[in-house]
Amino acid sequence: MAYTRQEVQDWVKKLDLNTWGPTEVYWSDQFHRVHVIAADAESEAVTAKIHAAVEAEIAAGTTDETDARDFLEHLIVTDYAQED
Repeated sequence: MAYTRQEVQDWVKKLDLNTWGPTEVYWSDQFHRVHVIAADAESEAVTAKIHAAVEAEIAAGTTDETDARDFLEHLIVTDYAQED
């Protein structure tokens, strides 16, 4: 994956996803994935917003399409769950 962890974290902030509640970005080069944890019951909305933003950047030519598709393929968004 060509995106860096910092680029993804900056992007989450740019999309205001971090204002919806606890949003964390976990990065694993070893497993080749990005895991975003969104606020309670917001994972579907966050996933849709990320996909729309990526598609917009591809259409505008502001990101490499191969890298963007790779990012989306390895993106996992789950809901935040407080530990008991």
